[in-house]
Formats: sequence, structure tokens, C-alpha cells
Amino acid sequence: MGRYGSGYSGDSSPTSNYRGLGDRNYIYSDLDFIFDSSPLYQLQGLNGDVVRKFDVDAIKQSVKNIVMTNHYERPWKPLMGCNIRKLLFESFEDPWARWSTKESIKKQLEKWEPRVTVKEVLVSEDQDYLELNIEVIFTINPVGGNVSSEDVSVKIQMERLR
Repeated sequence: MGRYGSGYSGDSSPTSNYRGLGDRNYIYSDLDFIFDSSPLYQLQGLNGDVVRKFDVDAIKQSVKNIVMTNHYERPWKPLMGCNIRKLLFESFEDPWARWSTKESIKKQLEKWEPRVTVKEVLVSEDQDYLELNIEVIFTINPVGGNVSSEDVSVKIQMERLR
């Protein structure tokens, strides 16, 4: 049997030097939602494993998923998400609309993502290209006393298709 997280059950796993195997030197892991085959496996001529994201990349993906989730999209969590898609056709010239969007994102991330502390949310629109641009700047909360003082940024770009 392969070890936890190896994604391969043979004796000589092509991921033996891959981060996260053997001595687990990561805290958080998640699957990449693109669901492409792992480039590491493709180099070895194997197929069937999906790419995993670790630590900061896993948290960034989680933040992006929460921001892009609509209300009632998750079956047992109907109020999870920021409902941003409904704002694609709104005008952000009104300061109240911009402020309420920022506050909604902050509150949802505080509620559903305890691993981060949101420092700032930037919302802008590009009317020429019919896009809504959101940038969430946050710090990762420490686990086991390791304090990280660097800011992490996630940029989300949504566009109107109608």
C-alpha cells in the first residue's frame, strides 16, 4: 500500500522526492480544482494522479472559492459565499455598493476561513471589458506559534458574458 498522500501504490513512486511525502512538511493540502494530471507523473509516463496544492496555495484556493461561491450553491450551507456574480451587472460608481461588497467578502471570509485574517479587500470594475476585479489581501494565522508577517494576495477577475 502507498503512504498517505502518495497517490501511487507501487514500490518506487515517481513522487518520492515530492514535497509532502515521507516526513510531512506541510500543514494544509487540497486538490487543485483544474483536475489536470500531475506534471510529475506525466514526466514519468504515468497518469491518473491529480495535482495537490499545499499550505499557502491551498489557502489561496479556499479564499477564491469562498468569494466566488453564490448563496444556495452549497447544499447544507445555503448562506456560504459572497454572491459576487449578482454584482457583475451593478455599477460600482456608488460608494455604498463598493463598501457593501467589501464588507460582505470580509464577513464571509471571517466566518468560513479561520486560517486567515483579512487586511484589505479591493474592488474595481473595468467597464470597457465588462470585468469585475477583486483583490483580497490577508495574512495567514499562525499554527503552533509560527507567526507569518507577510501579506498574501489573491486576485479574482470575473467578466460579464451577456
